[in-house]
Amino acid sequence: MFQLLQSEHHKVMRPLPRSLDPLTDEALTGYVLRLAHRLGVSPGAVTIRTGLTGGRKENALFRVPMRLLHDLDLERIRHFVRTACLSPDEVGRLLTSSLAERYGPLNGKFTPRSSAARMVNGNAWLLTRRPRYCPQCLTGDGSEIQQRHGGAWRLSWRLPPVFACPRHRRLLRINCPACRQPVHAVEMNSIIARPWDEDLHPTQCRTTIAPRTVGRLQPACGAQLAEPAGAGPEIAPDPQTLEHLLGLQRRLLRLLDPAGPAVTPSVGWLIRAADYFADLRALLGLVFLSWPAARSFAATPALAEVLDREAEERLARAAALRDRPGKKHSSRPFTDPPLDPFLMGAVLGIAERLLDASDEEQARELMLPLIHQAGRVDQALSIYLRREAWVSFPLRIVSMNRSKSMMAMGAIIARGPIPKGGGSGARPEGYRRREPR
Repeated sequence: MFQLLQSEHHKVMRPLPRSLDPLTDEALTGYVLRLAHRLGVSPGAVTIRTGLTGGRKENALFRVPMRLLHDLDLERIRHFVRTACLSPDEVGRLLTSSLAERYGPLNGKFTPRSSAARMVNGNAWLLTRRPRYCPQCLTGDGSEIQQRHGGAWRLSWRLPPVFACPRHRRLLRINCPACRQPVHAVEMNSIIARPWDEDLHPTQCRTTIAPRTVGRLQPACGAQLAEPAGAGPEIAPDPQTLEHLLGLQRRLLRLLDPAGPAVTPSVGWLIRAADYFADLRALLGLVFLSWPAARSFAATPALAEVLDREAEERLARAAALRDRPGKKHSSRPFTDPPLDPFLMGAVLGIAERLLDASDEEQARELMLPLIHQAGRVDQALSIYLRREAWVSFPLRIVSMNRSKSMMAMGAIIARGPIPKGGGSGARPEGYRRREPR
């Protein structure tokens, strides 16, 4: 079957004998896994047959390039639409580029990268190698098709700010409960692990459990990741902490929803969702860089304690990087989001509280201790986190202007950013003041 599919790659792309409707919030990777399972072939064979891969540099026997998670060129879209019998809109919703309008770290305004490959490579705010998952979501909705092929590997699970499943009232997982390794751990820069393996169900762990030996491929873990509710022991936070994290996750998911609110409050102003997620990204770096200056903003003692340990480890990693020769990347320990869902919820909860200030004066008062401490640790990084291509304009004005005698915020917003090279032209951003609470 694989040879047949491979030989047809250079012929006219014909529809597959069977296809599947994409599930809500399904990622391209999960869709390919389910479609391959329905056809009884490997995911790699599906990527060749649908035109996703197959060129000399993209042989699906070895890898499915990372950039395909984010976006497809017009030719690939055309082939995929024809062979999988989908509409262009359905294909577009399988890609993380569909989230860019609401998610700043994938938006060209806040992450100016010229191609899908550049947007994906080195972007810690997109989980390309270690997707999180909810075991109960993977069991599906009880329909016949999902009983056979599993539920959706959700696109939103690829975003670091998605750390919990409010529907099933639990934090997401990273690792397989059997092999204790990240699920779908990839080799050779591929978004699908073991793309040549046709014996695995879409909800089984695809991580290779032992190093490859000469001339021999080691087996996949193969553990079942889908679990019905109550299937096994689950370590959960204390009730107060869990309620805080689930409430935070619901609010963030509403902002990511295409039908969600058009604007949301940040430092006393109403800004777009993409701007808000950019602000969260910047404040995550500021919180870790200035810790423990932000400790009092943690919602519960459990969240404060876990951040104590994480901040100490990050500071040590940054120091070790600064001491090594060559390119250091010493900012990454402060700016990269935690992979652990509990840690991610802990630091985002603090960032949300800072952004929820009723006006710019309160926001400045809350953030000033963090900015001072961050400057003592790494002045250059502290300024870098607040640059124009990293945060919304209101947050930039609040965090870069420390004097209470500064120009009125409304006048600054109305004027807009000063263009590069000087001049008095304004670039309207559509910001407006938040209604008093």
